[in-house]
Amino acid sequence: MSAPASCGTGEGSQSVGTMMGLAAGGVTLGRGVVVAVVLAAALAHAGWNLLAKLMDDQVVAFWLINAACVVCGAGMWVIAGSPRTSAWPYLMTSVVLHVAYNVALLNSYRFGDLSQVYPLARGMAPLLVTGGAALVAHENLGGLQLLGVAVIAGGLVSLVWLRDTAAAGARRPILLAALTGIVIGAYSLSDGLGVRHAHDTVGYAGALFFLESSILVIGLATWRRRVLPGVPNSGWALGALAGALSVATYGAVLWAQTRLELGVVSALRETSVVAAAIFGAVFLHEGSARRRVVAALVVCAGVALLVIA
Repeated sequence: MSAPASCGTGEGSQSVGTMMGLAAGGVTLGRGVVVAVVLAAALAHAGWNLLAKLMDDQVVAFWLINAACVVCGAGMWVIAGSPRTSAWPYLMTSVVLHVAYNVALLNSYRFGDLSQVYPLARGMAPLLVTGGAALVAHENLGGLQLLGVAVIAGGLVSLVWLRDTAAAGARRPILLAALTGIVIGAYSLSDGLGVRHAHDTVGYAGALFFLESSILVIGLATWRRRVLPGVPNSGWALGALAGALSVATYGAVLWAQTRLELGVVSALRETSVVAAAIFGAVFLHEGSARRRVVAALVVCAGVALLVIA
């Protein structure tokens, strides 16, 4: 991942509203590039989630992924330096939220299908981030954005009530996916505000990944006690690749949040639901692929409305 040496939009004494105005006002020339970066990150994000789901043991998978994130995050933090003091309250809040996200996502994948869990969890985020940004960052919703929100909500409802997901045994992954989506919305908003206070996107991302992934590596090892014995070489490779993709994709999103509106970035990012639905059908042979892909496309139609609004 690459980013400009200084991604902040102002000194720590500036208000969040002022920084948002500077960020939004300075992106017109390169908006298409930023959109393309976020869309590429969305595809890669679905890819690392597929890698995590392909591993037989989800606890081992998430331990390996987060171990790779610790290494990447440490290197980024050392190279770029620490974020400004004003960014740390947001960063520490996000660390807690990211740990909760990983735990919820891990358990979602233990009990549910990728093409069921991923679109529901990710599709909720634009709704929450757009609403949250309107409340705390004064990014107000227009009529077309409200229509986009309604379309996304309709797609999510269809995901929940698909025949093969409505059975009693499927309630757990649905609830876990919904919880994951709520946490995604919360950390996206916290990080979007925090990175605008930071002196550098790379430094902020490095500190975030090092801190959150260190907690998860220690926590998962304590929970399982014997995480590593018997992990094949292919497992290490998949974990390292997924971890590197995780760092790169979210780093790109943080970079984009300094240049576009938070709700738009979140909406663009969640186009990954289509890729996840297709990956689940093709690589994991998950049932009712047609209905899930259609539902994911409905969610993306709502996302498109948010983007063009």
